[in-house]
Amino acid sequence: MKRMRTIVLASALALLAVGCGKRVDTRVAESVPASPVTETVVAQAQDAPEAETPVPVQSTAEAPAPEQVEPPVQEDVLRKRMQPSLPFVTDAYGCGAAGMHGAAASASPLASQIAVQILEEGGNAVDAAVAMIYAVGLLEPAASGIGGCGQMVVYLADQDKYETIEYMEKAPAAVVAGQTDTSTSSNPPSTQAIAIPGTVHGTLSALEKWGTMTPEEVLAPVIALARGGFRVTDRWNANIEGRYENLSAYPYSMGLYTDDGFLYSEGDVVTNNDLADTLELIAREGIKGFYDSEFTDKMVDYIRSQGGIVTHADFANYTSVVRKPISTTYRGHRIYTVGGPSTGGAALLEALNITEHFDLASYGFDNPITTQIKAEAFILGQKDGRAYMGDPDYYHLPVDEIISKEYGDKRAGLISPGKKMRLAPAGRHRVTLTSTGEEAFASMAVDQGGTTHMVVMDAKGNVVSTTNTNGINFGSSLAVPGTGFVFNAHLANLTNNPNNTVNVLMPGIRVCSTICPTIVAGADGRPEIAVGSPGNWCTASATYETIVNCIDFGMDVASAVNAPRSWNAGGSKDQIYLEGSYSPETIKGMQDLGFNTLDSDLPWSSHVGSVSAAEIRGGVYYAVGDNRRHYGASAY
Repeated sequence: MKRMRTIVLASALALLAVGCGKRVDTRVAESVPASPVTETVVAQAQDAPEAETPVPVQSTAEAPAPEQVEPPVQEDVLRKRMQPSLPFVTDAYGCGAAGMHGAAASASPLASQIAVQILEEGGNAVDAAVAMIYAVGLLEPAASGIGGCGQMVVYLADQDKYETIEYMEKAPAAVVAGQTDTSTSSNPPSTQAIAIPGTVHGTLSALEKWGTMTPEEVLAPVIALARGGFRVTDRWNANIEGRYENLSAYPYSMGLYTDDGFLYSEGDVVTNNDLADTLELIAREGIKGFYDSEFTDKMVDYIRSQGGIVTHADFANYTSVVRKPISTTYRGHRIYTVGGPSTGGAALLEALNITEHFDLASYGFDNPITTQIKAEAFILGQKDGRAYMGDPDYYHLPVDEIISKEYGDKRAGLISPGKKMRLAPAGRHRVTLTSTGEEAFASMAVDQGGTTHMVVMDAKGNVVSTTNTNGINFGSSLAVPGTGFVFNAHLANLTNNPNNTVNVLMPGIRVCSTICPTIVAGADGRPEIAVGSPGNWCTASATYETIVNCIDFGMDVASAVNAPRSWNAGGSKDQIYLEGSYSPETIKGMQDLGFNTLDSDLPWSSHVGSVSAAEIRGGVYYAVGDNRRHYGASAY
């Protein structure tokens, strides 16, 4: 196999000397579990003609062995199932799809195709979204997976109701603010930063509450892909290069994602049989199989052997939570997203309430005043989200105040079109501990880039918008040998200062995050758009800008996602990432207003998020993934 020898040979030799767990199998698997996809694979293999055995002529030599027929790479089977999209003229980068029955978009066109396959087999949007979450965890393991967490906004058409399910990670019972090492800047990240993952509990709970298929049916195509193989992309290697040193601390983790320490060549086929085994256990034994079993002991024992502080009881006590979405209106539309422990949802709604006071359409999209207003409206929302949002089980949060129209009106008064804001303060609100928070606080003894977003709409009108994350790329980089996935290091999102106002590291507290999966409804209350993004605070800003593009400027989802975006660097009121695909007039206008524009010499910036979005328009379902990260969509 051709190897990209971009990594020094000494690193690989060191790994081989140490030895590692079961490495990702680069051969195509000989068998895959039965499913509508894999049955086709097996049938193709069985129907293939066998090589004839030659008749020996005056010879005692043995006849040649029959030619071995290998099943095709599972990725190729999935791609053959992809149906041609309906015309989608604004899909400039080939990252979208349109269909009459449903559509999905995610970080991977293969994962989106698996979601559509579930829809074709009779599943609903929740079934498809759960399959897609696990597929993305396989195909983009840096960003999300079984070892991470997420939140999901759901529209249930038969009940005409919006719901959210929150499955953020929880802190172990042994954490102590100021004493537990939650650093992710070390190499590798501290294993004490590992929180109890929520993905399995949240997805299986969503499936039980709102799905129509069994876990076995939903996970079958993902298991088939894990065993049958998929091809390495440039993004796979880029993610590994960014966290190579962290991964190299654990031989098993390195073996999962590289070829003995070397990067795979783009197009090489890899499998992950260990992850397939774990998914089969989850499908068979459910929540208990992951959170309260011998498999739990296997995970806990290894993490603790590496210095972690999680316990079996921490896993067994984990629960996901169904919560009501938070919402506001924006120019006649109703916006639904997630509240605490998300810090981004309330910030998004506040920014929209502020923006509603300005006639952006009158200025035009590609205009420095429009760009200034959007930047400053968002930073005001971000300041409050960062200062006042956290785990609602532990804190009384001023959510209603922050997302109110009255507060938006007050905050809008801080913005002067054509004149850069002098100060961008958080508002004055009060956060206090709940009884649960007080008890947890008293018991103490003494978004970075790893995120992904998915959307799906089905023919019955159900809609899912879900964001999932490892915290930072590859999280802790620790994978328990034999399991096939890495654990998060998400406790770093909580403050280790016990005197902080909110989001203090406490036993059992849910990790805060900027993620804000969102659904936009029309005047009739029915969903029109599902949207979201990864990217730390870009999760909220990219979602905000996409909504504004659709509503204020009449863009469809492809145009809205592909339009140039901006982001206030690190919450700064002075520095702004501004993509160079804006006109020179807008870039210069922002500079003249006093902004320090970053990345304006590049057509696209890696700092402005990566949106997945879907909409229903004229009876057609449209979905689009962001070309900035080579996302993809599928429809039928």
